[in-house]
Amino acid sequence: MNRCFVAACFILFFGAGSVHAQERAPKSTAAGVFTEEQAKRGAAAYDANCAGCHGEKLLSLGPQFPSLAGRAFRTAWIGKTIGEKFEFVRKSMPPKAERSLGDQVYLDIVTYILRFNRIPAGDRPLTPDLEILNQIQIATPTR
Repeated sequence: MNRCFVAACFILFFGAGSVHAQERAPKSTAAGVFTEEQAKRGAAAYDANCAGCHGEKLLSLGPQFPSLAGRAFRTAWIGKTIGEKFEFVRKSMPPKAERSLGDQVYLDIVTYILRFNRIPAGDRPLTPDLEILNQIQIATPTR
């Protein structure tokens, strides 16, 4: 009986580790990693803080500001992680007022940019946990 107990503990210990490792495995945005509501909040924050330079339709209003849609999105976002884009936006936007928004607001703006570019929404919102965000690769948008 003692051996059965030891064996059960062994299985539970290593089995739990496997499940935990699977939960932490890198994901793709193709699985829907943010909610539609989160992207809507991001749209409002984008309009208030970003549209003046990057345009209402995420198409730049001048050569010094990158577009955030279409070919520019595919070139600069596909293959990166959400964490990379979140960190870039948080550390550099808006110009001369970096980090002036809350982390959740920056992340909501990132989800809006993803959703605008046809990345599918899911049923769980993203939180600004950089360790998790760095595991989610931005996939090619759906058509």
